[in-house]
Amino acid sequence: MRKPLPPIMKKILQITIFLFSIGTFACTCDNPKITEKFIESDFVAKARIIKNYKNENSRELYKADIIISELYKGEELKSIYVAGRSDGGIGSSCAIFIPENTELIVYARKNKDGKYSVGMCSGLLYLNKRNLKRQKRELEILKMFKSKNISFTDKINYREKATLHKKLEQFKGIELDKSYGIYEITFAQDLTIKNVTEISGFKNSIDEKLIEIIKTTEWTSFDKGVKDKVPENSKLLIGIYFYPNEKGNQSFLSQYYL
Repeated sequence: MRKPLPPIMKKILQITIFLFSIGTFACTCDNPKITEKFIESDFVAKARIIKNYKNENSRELYKADIIISELYKGEELKSIYVAGRSDGGIGSSCAIFIPENTELIVYARKNKDGKYSVGMCSGLLYLNKRNLKRQKRELEILKMFKSKNISFTDKINYREKATLHKKLEQFKGIELDKSYGIYEITFAQDLTIKNVTEISGFKNSIDEKLIEIIKTTEWTSFDKGVKDKVPENSKLLIGIYFYPNEKGNQSFLSQYYL
């Protein structure tokens, strides 16, 4: 008899099935890990939307003034641009609307026009009464990045070749006080791993084991039409997350960020 899936793995499966079922009828995005969206963004901040402006011409892009309560990456901004409709009306499947007085973590990219923009797939985190555990963890990780002066930007798309999750199964039932460990990978041009260092670990011997496991992972990359080739000494942050036992299911470590 097959064992039931842990609640978190059920959630991952449900999201995957949902995204597959809606196919091309809606805007679909990978659920970005905090490490990915932080590295790929030019501006990251905890902020509040204070004023929305009308869309520029017929484009689904409108200006929104913000007040920053904490800056994690980039320069101080007074406004961002949102890929959507400022009147909250129905637009394209990827259009979004962020109401005034909304507080959120902004992950913005600088476009060719010099505008810092956000959209459906930016990985915005809304600070409200939902998913408080994730909000607490994400803010903690961002503060850690800031304290360690981590601010590099790299828009190369990296993907691990789906072996890490199997290697993490050995840690089922583990007891940890911290909910995450962040590690930095340094790549050679051909994506072989030159080095792995701890940025903020679990503070015990498990960090050494995880570093050795990460060193054995294999990766693919894509950047502006170039596959599986990156500049020498390119760096990537990777997170390993601890999920405690829940409803009789064992605790475990995972690269999934939920």
